[in-house]
Amino acid sequence: MNWFLLNMPLAAAFIGAWVGIPMWLVLKHPDQGPGPLANQVTRHHQVPPAEPHPALAAQPSKHLAGVA
Repeated sequence: MNWFLLNMPLAAAFIGAWVGIPMWLVLKHPDQGPGPLANQVTRHHQVPPAEPHPALAAQPSKHLAGVA
């Protein structure tokens, strides 16, 4: 029975840390959402997609046998 009573403060400390540390981080650093630039992108200001680059060289080399 004594070991049980001695372990209760240790268990309370661990449970307090398990709950308290994430709670402290959430309260100290609340999520502000996306930055101000994320809301300024509209249909008129979208960036066009990049052009695809060719995967193969213009003239295949003889040393690359079996490579398609």
